[in-house]
Amino acid sequence: MKVSSIDCRRLRKIIRKESGSCLIVDCRPYFSFTNSSIRGSVNVNLNSVVVRRSRGGPVPLQFVIPDERALLRLREGSISAIVALDDRTSHWQKLKKDSVAQIVINTLSHLASGANICFLKGGYENFHSQYPELCTEMKTVDQSGSETEKRVNSSHSEKLSHHKPDYDQGKPVEILPFLYLGSAYHASRQDYLCDLHITALLNVSRRDLQPTKGHYDYKWIPVEDSHMADISSHFQEAIEFIDHVKQSGGKVLVHCEAGISRSPTICMAYIMRTQQLRLDAAFDIIKQRRAVVSPNFSFMGQLLQFESEVLSTAPAHAATPEPATPCAPESACFFANDFTTTFNSKNFEPSVFTLPTSCLQAPVHHQFKLSPITALP
Repeated sequence: MKVSSIDCRRLRKIIRKESGSCLIVDCRPYFSFTNSSIRGSVNVNLNSVVVRRSRGGPVPLQFVIPDERALLRLREGSISAIVALDDRTSHWQKLKKDSVAQIVINTLSHLASGANICFLKGGYENFHSQYPELCTEMKTVDQSGSETEKRVNSSHSEKLSHHKPDYDQGKPVEILPFLYLGSAYHASRQDYLCDLHITALLNVSRRDLQPTKGHYDYKWIPVEDSHMADISSHFQEAIEFIDHVKQSGGKVLVHCEAGISRSPTICMAYIMRTQQLRLDAAFDIIKQRRAVVSPNFSFMGQLLQFESEVLSTAPAHAATPEPATPCAPESACFFANDFTTTFNSKNFEPSVFTLPTSCLQAPVHHQFKLSPITALP
């Protein structure tokens, strides 16, 4: 399918006169999108695992358009034009092969809906500079701390806007009957905790957020949301704490600031260890429950190394874990391949990890063996 480039003036006209039949797909990182975006646009949901697995090719459509209503409109044929944009690229032919925007365009080009695929010249920066009135913005207040914490502090300071970012929407999600995942905002809501019968809180952030109200079994594991943080050194104590809550008949909410990177990493490590799962399966389970999760590249690398530890101690025929929400068929096929790893002791130090590749072959049916070691391409 042919892809055309349009300028900001043309997009402005589309928004004002054809918004009902147009879908704007923002390919920028999640935090850039939540900070400022074109009104009515949707943000793609490509985690680092998905990007590397795609090798620049098309991916399941729900990763490109995670918004269910927009996806339904597209499949019904109600969308006549799809406009993709990134930060500032001047023309779609200048996109890198493995860029998020290129993967999105490749995916959309395979659609049979007949919608015209367009790319915005100059990206969001150009459009925002010309038509700021057609964009939404959130003020950034706290300039210290991790990028995740900046967004959370900013969102909590926007009381007058009555707007909550995606990661604070809804309630904590159930991963297992005794294990929940959410954000710092969720942990602060006594009504949520009461409704879900939460008895314990596991805080995986740089700030001690011990609740001032209620009686909870509380544990704080200080971890920065950065590529230098060694979160894997805390896996065992986190697993032991969650097991303690389970054995006492309670329920634990695992959270960080936004519930996007650190706390999902802990939840993945827990179900990998206790359910004898590979990382791709654990990631898919968590992603099905909480769509905004996106552990940073280093955390994914540490989970890959943890996978080798988990599988080396797994029995030849492990019991089938209880399934969470069934995966979409195309998503399941996309993640069916194992991860290829390049673990080298020189690449991993107490706080530094070089992420290995993620690509392999056929799925494993309840029989675990370590992935072969290969070199990066």
